[in-house]
Amino acid sequence: MSQVCARCDETTSEPVVVAVEHGASVGGRTVCACPGKCAASFPPQRDPFDGTTLARRDPQPGSAGPDRDRK
Repeated sequence: MSQVCARCDETTSEPVVVAVEHGASVGGRTVCACPGKCAASFPPQRDPFDGTTLARRDPQPGSAGPDRDRK
């Protein structure tokens, strides 16, 4: 299936997925580019399932932290 390259606006028969955009109120879209130079010009995307980007949870919810009662 042919796609339009997001970088050079040319039609390519071998599209490479370079990003997936999400929308809050509408569906997202897949951003494609030509293989090679156009695809390489897009920055790498963050893996949404990578656990390193999640905030650390407080082991004592509702407290001011683990040293709250220490004097």
